[in-house]
Amino acid sequence: MRGCKTGFSALWDHWWSGAEARKADLRALPDAEFVEAIYQRYLGRAADAEGKAYYLRLLRAGRGRVRVLKDFRRSAEARRYTQYRQRRLAIADFLREEHPPLLPTDLRRLPLPKPRIALLGTCLAESLLQVALELDWSMRHYLMDSGLQEVDRQIVADAFDVVLVNLTLRTLLSMSVEEGDGDLFHLRPELDMGQIQAQAILNVQQVVDHILAAIPPGLPVFFVSLLEPPPQVAGVLGRNRQGSLYGLVRGLNDALEDHLAASPRGYYLEINDIRQYYGDASVYDGYLSHYTHNGLSPLSVQGEWIARDILERLEGAMRVLRAEDPVKLIITDLDNTLWRGVLAEEDEIVPWQHTEGWPLGYAEALLECKRRGILLAICSKNDEGPTRERFQQLWGQRLRLEDFCSVQINWQPKSQNIAQMLRTTNILPDHALFIDDHPLEIEEVRGAFPRMRFLTGTPERWRHVLLYAPETQVARVSEESVLRTDSIQAKAARELAAVDMDRDAWLQSLGLTLRFDRIVDVGHSRYVRALELLNRTNQFNTTGQRWSDAELRDWLASGGWLLAARAEDRFTNHGLVALALLRGHGIEQVVLSCRVFSLGIETALLVEALRQMQEGGHADFVGHFTATGRNDACRDFWPAHGFTQDAGSSLWRGSLVPDAPTWIRSEGG
Repeated sequence: MRGCKTGFSALWDHWWSGAEARKADLRALPDAEFVEAIYQRYLGRAADAEGKAYYLRLLRAGRGRVRVLKDFRRSAEARRYTQYRQRRLAIADFLREEHPPLLPTDLRRLPLPKPRIALLGTCLAESLLQVALELDWSMRHYLMDSGLQEVDRQIVADAFDVVLVNLTLRTLLSMSVEEGDGDLFHLRPELDMGQIQAQAILNVQQVVDHILAAIPPGLPVFFVSLLEPPPQVAGVLGRNRQGSLYGLVRGLNDALEDHLAASPRGYYLEINDIRQYYGDASVYDGYLSHYTHNGLSPLSVQGEWIARDILERLEGAMRVLRAEDPVKLIITDLDNTLWRGVLAEEDEIVPWQHTEGWPLGYAEALLECKRRGILLAICSKNDEGPTRERFQQLWGQRLRLEDFCSVQINWQPKSQNIAQMLRTTNILPDHALFIDDHPLEIEEVRGAFPRMRFLTGTPERWRHVLLYAPETQVARVSEESVLRTDSIQAKAARELAAVDMDRDAWLQSLGLTLRFDRIVDVGHSRYVRALELLNRTNQFNTTGQRWSDAELRDWLASGGWLLAARAEDRFTNHGLVALALLRGHGIEQVVLSCRVFSLGIETALLVEALRQMQEGGHADFVGHFTATGRNDACRDFWPAHGFTQDAGSSLWRGSLVPDAPTWIRSEGG
């Protein structure tokens, strides 16, 4: 760990990490390290010999640490340092208005406690720690190089919400070069950079697996990407991209991301784009120090912004993992929203004049959201026929009306059209986002749906929000994500077909087939989609419980299993749409996608679940229901299937298997 502070630095980092932890660590730190810690925290510097000796004398004379701390904070230097920090933060906040954070909060409604973070790394991680402490984030730094030494056993699931690992490039490279020199090897032409990269990839995989194995179950672990050196290293005309240190580090990041993608608890946290967003001339120490030192300095305003955005990205990633308050439907206006101008007023339409610039970026963001599984819809006040023609003329095959699950183009109030969209998609207003350039239209819809989210104003901002807000992201894109729009369009087609038929004949005409999967471990190909369905379903969710990946894995390991149902009818393949969590004779949770309500799928799922539980030797069954305020759609699920409630309890008991829907054909199980 060359160039790293080891003694007091690690102890200070460990000590200064939130009020409750501080109380315990104040008592645990030896006197000398306590004095070093308060100097660093309140003066921003190491203790001088005279000052340190003075405070040590006070402590050894019996003056309590709380009293010493109060006296220290009243000192003239401490007051000056506090004023300096306040002025510096005020300047940073003023400048920040012209440099909005990379992670937008425009769609955030639920204020939640900041995650408690265990930070693993060398002194290179101290810039993150310093900013975290100034912003009152709860963080502890455990000094650790990127070798295979033992991971601190104080990292326990009850004390933290997440682990953040800052790998050390120089250590990984030193492990990969025969001479053990990870600093200047890249300037030795006789060395094979390809061979070194291959060895470095093996080393980083080994280190990652070692760290993950040492972290207690239940804690997600995020690995910060390595900082990629500037590509311009070998000179203006040199081969800078291939066979260079730049290429090697990019390859290491690619391998790190790939390795973590297959991990049950490890996640890759990219930070190079944050550097690029703010610019790193005064932050990245490769311009001042050597490239393999691979560190960031927090001393500049940009450095603080970068460190702050890294922490906020980590928090956003935790929100994504927990599926907190996601956006499931984006409704967009057309004129001056999806294109420039009002097309009905144009004598001649020149497509690029209306789509170049922010409209193209906005369309790009909409398609990315669709790829993530978010539904898109159009709500516009216009004449429908001509507007559809103009849409095709303007966008061609780049953006198609078929990309939208619902298209409402008419002169009705937009709130009425949106109400129809919400009924068609079975999505609550809480999970819909309406984007319109006209403030009056926004307010009209807000009056009808106050819980909906809205974007208006500067259109250049919309793309940024849609791409980066945690509320529009998913942990993993499942195969069902790409089917979601087709499924809603098929739902509309089913409803249209039902107009001229009685319900029984209509249900029989659907040709509905369910295929069941029994998921007993995370290796099942449908596990990822099952976890997504659990965490994104609100209306038909018998308990409303949210599950982290680690929690669900532990539950499966305890004897639980998932019964998953995939649905297909004559209109479309819906993918995995229903799920029951089963353990022993208990049905702990049942969820059903809002895209397939009223088809009897929940009954068919229950029949199959009870049948399999009977085969396992159970004659009586217990179901769970907890009202969440949003799951009225399944309030009658248990009594409708013959279960009776325990008095004053959330438990429902039954022993009879209900009749299966005759219009559903079931396979597998």
